[in-house]
Amino acid sequence: MRLKVPIDEIKFDRDLYPRFQADNETVNQYRLAIDSLPPLLVTKDLVLVDGYHRLLAYRLEGVKEVEVEILETDDPKEILLEAVRRNSTHGRQLSIAEKRENAKKLWSLGLRDVDKLASILSVSTRTIQRWTRELREREDEELNRQILDLYLQCNSFREIAKELNMSHMAVRNRLIKHMYNLRQLSENIQPESLQLYNVWNVKGLSPSQLQYPGQTPLEIVENIIYYYTDPPRIEPELKFDKVVDPMAGSGVVAEACRKLLRRYLLLDLKPMREDIPIIQNDILEGFPPKAYNADLVYFDPPYYNLMDDYPRNMFNESYESFLKAMEISLRNIMEILSEDGKVALILKPMNEKMLGGEWLDLTIDCVEIARSLGYKLVKRICAPLPTQQFRAVDVQRAKERRIMLNTLRDIVILKGDR
Repeated sequence: MRLKVPIDEIKFDRDLYPRFQADNETVNQYRLAIDSLPPLLVTKDLVLVDGYHRLLAYRLEGVKEVEVEILETDDPKEILLEAVRRNSTHGRQLSIAEKRENAKKLWSLGLRDVDKLASILSVSTRTIQRWTRELREREDEELNRQILDLYLQCNSFREIAKELNMSHMAVRNRLIKHMYNLRQLSENIQPESLQLYNVWNVKGLSPSQLQYPGQTPLEIVENIIYYYTDPPRIEPELKFDKVVDPMAGSGVVAEACRKLLRRYLLLDLKPMREDIPIIQNDILEGFPPKAYNADLVYFDPPYYNLMDDYPRNMFNESYESFLKAMEISLRNIMEILSEDGKVALILKPMNEKMLGGEWLDLTIDCVEIARSLGYKLVKRICAPLPTQQFRAVDVQRAKERRIMLNTLRDIVILKGDR
């Protein structure tokens, strides 16, 4: 379709222009033939597709209205493709440098047909492959990252294949090849603050965790996963250990697993983050199928009388109901553990009240429950809470009453004995 439009309404987008700059000699030639120039090619929104030199000539000659031809597409790839095609078939030809940059632009916009690009730009397919090598390598790395990220989230090869529009065998083979390249890294990766003794000295919480209940420092989670799961194995077959967190909270387990290359499944009764995959699930009712064959269950329960913002249930009704909830939970966890699977319990023995009341030894009570269900105690680790958690007024009151403030925090490692 052709029509006449005011020249001032025609817009120029440099990203859709296939040349680096205008050629003054070409503009001057067009000025001499101003009355016989073909129409400009524009989009429906009057964005220029072809005819930049003609447009400059019209403006220099003071033309107020010009004839245009409308390109019936809004797709940036098709617009640039048509602009490149037209600039390769008439007028001043594109330089080699301009062809190279346009090949990269079109590739980035999704035109991955090497033969078509070679034909449009009048170069060999080998030249197109050379020009796009860096882009293809970068895209290859990004695809590997996406596959690994989705696999770490406990997606199957078929689920990943569906997400990325690939075959599941292509996903599997690409992941194995990627892991061979990462082999040395994955076998030697360690927590930044590796704990060498059974009393762990860790920092406080990261600012991003403070908005979520039941927070645990990343260093604790990293060290638990490092010591009680194995790094990825490629031979005799691909094997990533799986960590299940039934009370995901801030999602710190996902961060640790991504660093250490472990698969992870996050569950929570009340998911609070939308930027990471957390499945709504009640541990007291059991686990979804994806949780089965877990190599480690990281279990940081909502403690009795400390979790006012957690949904009311057996964990926080009373201490007795808390222990009953732990019994049900540990029984359900036993069902999903792998043959050598372990449970990491994060427990905080405490007074019934901050400055007094009955002593509630969650660690001893929970270990007794676990043993009654057939668990074996593998390790007990102390990871004291920072003293900065207490306000100055709490410290002063404790001094006045001759009461020790509690900084105990135990990590209990259990193994299912089936």
